[in-house]
Amino acid sequence: MGDEPEEFSVEKVLDKRIGKNGKIEYLLKWRGFGDDDNTWEPKENLDCPELIDAFESARSKSSKKPEKRKLGGGEPKAKRKDGERPRGFDRCLDPERIIGATDSSGELMFLIKWKGSDEADLVPAREANVKCPQTVIKFYEERLTWHTSGQDEDD
Repeated sequence: MGDEPEEFSVEKVLDKRIGKNGKIEYLLKWRGFGDDDNTWEPKENLDCPELIDAFESARSKSSKKPEKRKLGGGEPKAKRKDGERPRGFDRCLDPERIIGATDSSGELMFLIKWKGSDEADLVPAREANVKCPQTVIKFYEERLTWHTSGQDEDD
């Protein structure tokens, strides 16, 4: 399936970090959404190599101030602070609404906006279906299009 409107597209890669499992994650700005909806996503979930390349080349040009490398031995500390931040339902927040859905990782994921948080997360649909079915139903209902035609009526 091509780029349906449901797929979100990444507008820009804003930042990069090493996640809790030692994998590279990128901070993404989603096209059509505000900065409040930016999310950290693992590199392997992403399908935007040209945006990542643009980010990396811009970053290597502007890396005159390597703040992170100064830490040296203190790196695990920085890693832990970043990496152990809970994601998705582990954040123990209530889902406010589902902003969109994507299956670019090979599994259906919902981008969920949480109550009381500015940061949205991608959550596996199978998890959302169990933990917040009403939110999922609302998401689908908002996207339903009814095709009504006069042919169904009996004269």
